[in-house]
Amino acid sequence: MSGLETAFYIIGITFMAIMLVLVIVLVVAVFVIRSKVNKIHAVVDEKINNLSHVMERGGEIAGTVFNTGKKILNKKK
Repeated sequence: MSGLETAFYIIGITFMAIMLVLVIVLVVAVFVIRSKVNKIHAVVDEKINNLSHVMERGGEIAGTVFNTGKKILNKKK
C-alpha cells in the first residue's frame, strides 16, 4: 500500500471512530433528556391533579354556602 492509501485508511478509521462516539453520546443525551421531560411531566400532572382537587373542594364549599343561604332566606319568609 502506498502512503496516500494508508493515510486515507487512517483518516477513514478515525472518522468512523469519532462518529461512533458521537452517536453513542447522542443516544445517551436523548435518554437523559427523555428522563428529564418525564420528571417534568410527572410534576405538572401532580400539580394539575392537586389543582383539580382544590377546585372540586371549592365547588363543594360554594354549594354548601349557597344551600345554607337558601335555607336562611326560606326561614325568613
